[in-house]
Amino acid sequence: MFDIDYVRALCSLEGQHAVVTGGSQGIGRAIACSLASFGARVTILGRNPSTLDETLALLDGEGHERVVCDVSDLAAVDAFFSDYQRRHPALDIFVNNAAYSVHATLEEADRADIDGMVDTNLKGAIACLQHAGKIMKRQQRGSIVVLSSVNGLNSHPTQAIYSVTKFALEGVVKALASSLGPYNVRVNSCAPGAIDTPINAEAFSREGFKEEFCKKVSLKRIGSAKEIGDAVCMLAGGAFAYMTGATVVIDGGLMLKQV
Repeated sequence: MFDIDYVRALCSLEGQHAVVTGGSQGIGRAIACSLASFGARVTILGRNPSTLDETLALLDGEGHERVVCDVSDLAAVDAFFSDYQRRHPALDIFVNNAAYSVHATLEEADRADIDGMVDTNLKGAIACLQHAGKIMKRQQRGSIVVLSSVNGLNSHPTQAIYSVTKFALEGVVKALASSLGPYNVRVNSCAPGAIDTPINAEAFSREGFKEEFCKKVSLKRIGSAKEIGDAVCMLAGGAFAYMTGATVVIDGGLMLKQV
């Protein structure tokens, strides 16, 4: 017999406290919206106050907040987590989503762009994960989801440094999952493929580009940010309670075409 109450309980994040970095637009915004719809109280981090406010207005329920924080500023990361612990009873879910990308091959990459990607995608991520991991270790519970990329599993030549940082994050996930597992803390990554977000809008608006790209995808379409947001919620919640150190690829079958 179908038990709707069991399904609701399995999917519910009711009352859980979640933090999402890079939550002001795109995939981060969708993750925040999904978390709120699943019942979580969400804190969104980002650099732009106006887009953070736009995201905050979209969240279902009450108790959500936004904090201006650039994760590449490690002092700002330290200050955020110190303040968060004073104001909140727990950190149940942490989603590392903030990222920066510049298109360039490895040999053409600008040094300033390299620093920007490493500072945000790797150093900032590690700083956030250190704080979240320590909090959850003390709590003896928690779930961490790191947004990786298919480019962190199969490097893209014109996103070389971005790919390097995402490959590194996959290693971070494995290391953190191993060290935090004994404390009932799960750590997994989600690797999206091509997703319809503002950052991809310019490329997909070029004549014929989207149509040609979709030919490379088994499902023959671009993914939506909401599809990533909902998947992250399922990964963070009780439905995947025995999964840790894993990477969930959500790419519509793009990588199948690259084999």
